[in-house]
Amino acid sequence: MSNKRNLLVAIDLGNSAATYGVYAGTKLEASGYVVNNSIPKLVNSMNKNGALVHSDSVIVSSVVPDLTLKLVESLSRFIPKTKVYIVGRTVKLKIPMHYDYRSLGSDRLVNIYGAIKRYKLPILIIDFGTAITFDYVSKRGVFEGGLIVPGVKLSADVLAEKTALLPKLKEIKSVRSLVGRNTKEAMCSGLLNGFGALSDGLIERFRKQYGAKFRVLVTGGFAVKIAPYAKHFDDVDPLHTIRSLALIYQNEIEKKKD
Repeated sequence: MSNKRNLLVAIDLGNSAATYGVYAGTKLEASGYVVNNSIPKLVNSMNKNGALVHSDSVIVSSVVPDLTLKLVESLSRFIPKTKVYIVGRTVKLKIPMHYDYRSLGSDRLVNIYGAIKRYKLPILIIDFGTAITFDYVSKRGVFEGGLIVPGVKLSADVLAEKTALLPKLKEIKSVRSLVGRNTKEAMCSGLLNGFGALSDGLIERFRKQYGAKFRVLVTGGFAVKIAPYAKHFDDVDPLHTIRSLALIYQNEIEKKKD
């Protein structure tokens, strides 16, 4: 991390983890994540090598309102002169859509914005977070809608909680064979191959409805882990949400200052 001033910190607060990126201009200089959404740990992690001290602005996307408030309070104590922008509150995005804007999570909104700006349309965005979202944007840049399914880690946790003999997986390890040779291997294979197959199947259904010619962008915490078990992913970028937040700051905030 350089000691340049006027850094931008982009933060994505999810249900089970928080991801951040530190930008000097348009260059991503550092990134990281904290699980279980501990705000003190997140602030400490971001402040390594002076990231917060040298920040000029912070932009936040959050699907956890209580944590958003705690984060803002923590940042205001730590860097009181730094401006904090929150997507959906202090930053409003205008994207054409056939969807109830009021019920759309800011993470999905940010992903859609970034996909429109960074990729050729049409595009299907799959975000492997606590929940998995599939969002389709038409060639004209209209968000047509999407679907939501339980996430990989969430499914693993429910398996352990709702069964008498299945163990809790500390880590969902990659598997080489479809067939597991013990219970943990079988669970890992079922989760990875299962969600890979689910993704491929839903992509094929989107193609039947909207036509075959669209890109598939995959992001989120489990994107890289699921990718080897699916056939139809075009672009895998776990930091798409962070890159999209930086674009929002550059296009919707910084330019309007001038």
